[in-house]
Amino acid sequence: MRANDTVTTGAAVSWLALRVALVVVVGAGAVTLTPLVGWSVAAVLLGVLAVVLPQSFAAWGSVACFVIGMLIAGPDPGRAMIAVLVVHLIHILTTLILVVPVRARIVLRALRPTALRFLVVQAIAQPLTLLVMLGSAREIVEAPWVVVAGAAALVTLTVVLIVGSTGEEK
Repeated sequence: MRANDTVTTGAAVSWLALRVALVVVVGAGAVTLTPLVGWSVAAVLLGVLAVVLPQSFAAWGSVACFVIGMLIAGPDPGRAMIAVLVVHLIHILTTLILVVPVRARIVLRALRPTALRFLVVQAIAQPLTLLVMLGSAREIVEAPWVVVAGAAALVTLTVVLIVGSTGEEK
């Protein structure tokens, strides 16, 4: 490559886009999942700290604020499904922020595999969350076979996912 050569890429965004997205997701989660203003403010402040110091993992503190808010508010299937979505997005954005250098440009096409994995996980997690929340809403007097069947299904799903993920890429 010569000094006057250029490299062209597809559409790209600034490294700041990931950080702004993290604050937006944490803010949306705080408004949606945390009924008390103090916990909402704490969650957003921790989200901002996670943007400034990604290695601090402060975004996980905001997730803890969401958990406290959900415990205060009580069980609700809609809020549980939103929590699954928000926590997953926080996890993805925090991970990306850790590996994307400051002042870097992120080619949107490079985010495609991450977006596809996000959609696959959500396609599995959202119905399961709904089933668990609806199942826990009913009074189950005595059904130990349900617990055993659920545990067996979870173990089977885990094994299938682990075996499937260790295969070679084509």
